Amino acid sequence: MIEYSKSDIAMEYLDAAIEEWELHQRYFAAMNLERVAEELFGKLVRVAGEKDRLTSTIDYLGYIQEKLWEKMGWAKQSPKDFKKLLVSPKNSIKHMDSGADSNAKLYFEVEDESKWMIQSAIRNMGALGLERSEAVRRFLLKHVDDDSSDKS
Repeated sequence: MIEYSKSDIAMEYLDAAIEEWELHQRYFAAMNLERVAEELFGKLVRVAGEKDRLTSTIDYLGYIQEKLWEKMGWAKQSPKDFKKLLVSPKNSIKHMDSGADSNAKLYFEVEDESKWMIQSAIRNMGALGLERSEAVRRFLLKHVDDDSSDKS
């Protein structure tokens, strides 16, 4: 059996996501590729004993909720609820449980959702201290003002 590095696989998926996003404007394809990269990098981050981007975001939403809950006017959400909310765009695209699921439902325009997902994968990659590929460097140069300022 031949073995392949999961970080190399994730980097290939991330580079392909960036190319789909930038060169072809195939945003749904970019989201699918990016999600695999983000999940692989995220798992590697967790195995290394750190928090991945998704976990950090869930923790941050919990912190905001704890500080502002009474002013927010909605029912308290569990970490599981926050995770479901954050991964719902991905799940809306890839799952079709019935005819009612024939349309994907996103919170924002697909161009923005897919860009943010790419940035999330880049943050997980950065947490691992991996060298940035040419595609990642190019993407960050174009979107440095979009909160992608880590220097990994």
